[in-house]
Amino acid sequence: ARASTAAVLVDSSAMSGFKEHIQGVRADVARRRNERRGERPLEFRLRPVPTARRLWANAMGGRLGIGSDGNRVALVTEPKTGLKLPGEYCVNGGKCAPLTGMGVRIKRIAGIGVKVYACGLYVNPASARAAVGDRYVGKSVKDVAKDQALFDAVNAAADVEKTVRLVFARDVDSAKIRDALSERLRPALGADSPSLRRFEAYFDGVTFKKGQSLTFTASGGKLITSFGSKEAGQIADGKLCTALFDAYLGKSPVVPSAKESLGEQLAGHVTG
Repeated sequence: ARASTAAVLVDSSAMSGFKEHIQGVRADVARRRNERRGERPLEFRLRPVPTARRLWANAMGGRLGIGSDGNRVALVTEPKTGLKLPGEYCVNGGKCAPLTGMGVRIKRIAGIGVKVYACGLYVNPASARAAVGDRYVGKSVKDVAKDQALFDAVNAAADVEKTVRLVFARDVDSAKIRDALSERLRPALGADSPSLRRFEAYFDGVTFKKGQSLTFTASGGKLITSFGSKEAGQIADGKLCTALFDAYLGKSPVVPSAKESLGEQLAGHVTG
């Protein structure tokens, strides 16, 4: 069955575990200090500011599920892998986009389909609508969802922030991910591209463990790459951004089911 962002499983304990742990530690420290002083223990509750909470959620791989309003959002389970993706992804301390496409990368090995990673695509539908204007108003949602011109317009628009998040279903040598992406990027950038060489260097000596994430965000002509909680770097190259996201939004997507569900979500916004 095709993955759909309409069907989600919420991890209701996603935020509470961390917050309760921090609260417990600080409360114990305060209690011991006050007992030594002969004072009554103080009681207090942590209330992180929304921006800090969003940034921490992203850094923790979305496990805390903090949204643009500072409140907890649902984590979405990719049904074929059981891996979780945040229902919203925020960058730059405040720009957030909902999960609009989801699927799983399956690699054929000796005739057997092996699940490599769950894939989430994040695009703000309102930004997509602004990029395409009214060209699709009144048209069939079903037809527009399959129109490659829609994906090309979204990918080409530098002011439409796009994120793809991969959560690995097995341990994977990063060289395999690097080589697969480089094969897609090289025709557009050229083998001697400084941006391509810098991008490839991010993956040196890295192994992705099951459950770890790899995230790419195209924002204002810059490609931001993160390995789990650590940002690997930013490369200011619009062609690199377009070429990388073409691997997921182009005519031959790496994860067809993620592109398909993204198309359905965006079509519902640009046709009305």
